[in-house]
Amino acid sequence: MYSKSNIYAHRKRDRKKAIATFFVVLIISLAAALGAAVYWEKIQKKNQDQLQAQAEQNTDVPKETPTHQPEPLNEEKNKAEQGKDNPEGAKGEVKEDLKLTSSATKNPEKTGDVVTMTSDRILKSSALVANTGSSVSDEYFDDAVFVGDSITEGIKLYEIMSNATVVAARGINLDNVFTDNQIRTAEGNTTVMGALKQADPSKIYIMFGANGVGWFTEEHFTDVYTKFVEKVKKQHPDSQIFVQSILPVTQKFDESRDDISNEKINRYNELIVEMAEKEEIYYLDVASAIKDDKGCLPEDSNGDGMHFGGKYYNKWFDYLKTHTIEKK
Repeated sequence: MYSKSNIYAHRKRDRKKAIATFFVVLIISLAAALGAAVYWEKIQKKNQDQLQAQAEQNTDVPKETPTHQPEPLNEEKNKAEQGKDNPEGAKGEVKEDLKLTSSATKNPEKTGDVVTMTSDRILKSSALVANTGSSVSDEYFDDAVFVGDSITEGIKLYEIMSNATVVAARGINLDNVFTDNQIRTAEGNTTVMGALKQADPSKIYIMFGANGVGWFTEEHFTDVYTKFVEKVKKQHPDSQIFVQSILPVTQKFDESRDDISNEKINRYNELIVEMAEKEEIYYLDVASAIKDDKGCLPEDSNGDGMHFGGKYYNKWFDYLKTHTIEKK
């Protein structure tokens, strides 16, 4: 038989053994949980890196410091290589789209606009700038300023018309155009109005509304746009002021969003032309130069459905070159 002391000693040893076992199991469990967390974090980071790399590869949205030429340049390079057996022909093809100074500058073609997707309200507007039938040279934009958001910023980032001044940045819209001071100038960051004052342009091209269509009511859109135009007119009474149409989005983008659609964009463009008539400034139907036969931004635009690559900036400026107003 066991004595009381032996029983207590035995139980004490069992308790110590149980406590030791508990702590061993606890430490192993914590180590396993920590290892799993570290492993999961690595997997998540790897997936995020892969998604980011894929996005950068597949999108052509303007970046702060682009490291490659727009897509059209690569296409033309391929054409040039394929045409080595016919150097003259290949050379001619490359020259056509590499620069904005297209053949129309040297040999203007008397062609009309593609306006089948433009409403009669806009086509009959007294503010609409007509096709001159000829194309001006790049130097025409030496004294021009382009004002807008990330779409307009692409003019500078893609180096489409490097002699023009670009007053634009991502996030700029008609609600913060007077307060957002992220416009970079030689004198430091300032607002759009501050940058316009420094530039003192003879021609001012304005494009706003792409994102604003999603949350601006028609009344608010008209009010804030009119207020901005009036400020610009007051600051530059002798400058030609052009408001440009909001550009279309791709059909895929249209179908994926409830707040932004090409039908809504077309309606807001009519509001812009009405405002242009009242303010006695000029309206440019740039959208007509970019739309496909469905009234959308073509799917080969190499962007996110709203933004686009260099090919369509070329189309934009080809339109501007044939839609000018002589200085009075």
